[in-house]
Amino acid sequence: MRGFVVACAMAMSVLAASAASAQQCDNQQQPSPQSRTKAGLSLQNTTSSQINVLWADFDGVLTHYTTLQPKQTAAFDSYVGHIWYLEGFTPDGAVCLGPIRPAQANGTCKMKISLDNEGFLYEQQACKVE
Repeated sequence: MRGFVVACAMAMSVLAASAASAQQCDNQQQPSPQSRTKAGLSLQNTTSSQINVLWADFDGVLTHYTTLQPKQTAAFDSYVGHIWYLEGFTPDGAVCLGPIRPAQANGTCKMKISLDNEGFLYEQQACKVE
């Protein structure tokens, strides 16, 4: 049981993306692999700003998938390895977070997103964030 608790604590990490390189997400990125292994993506926007959710298609072009409104939560079907980006806005400009990849087959990549003047703050589980 103790090993399970330690594993859960390690899986639920709190990380930050620096605003020192704050900028909008570039339109051309590494392409998503053509994976057939299903996974989910669940995003919770705890900020007071909109967050654009972008998917890197199979050519690496960022495609606007949806916009999360403040305090909104949304869940999507995805595939292991597919590449996602989040674009939030601070008084200092746009902040891009990603790539974000669902990492577990038949699991859900879960992210709780905060945003401050320093950039994105987030808690994640079952995601690979680079």
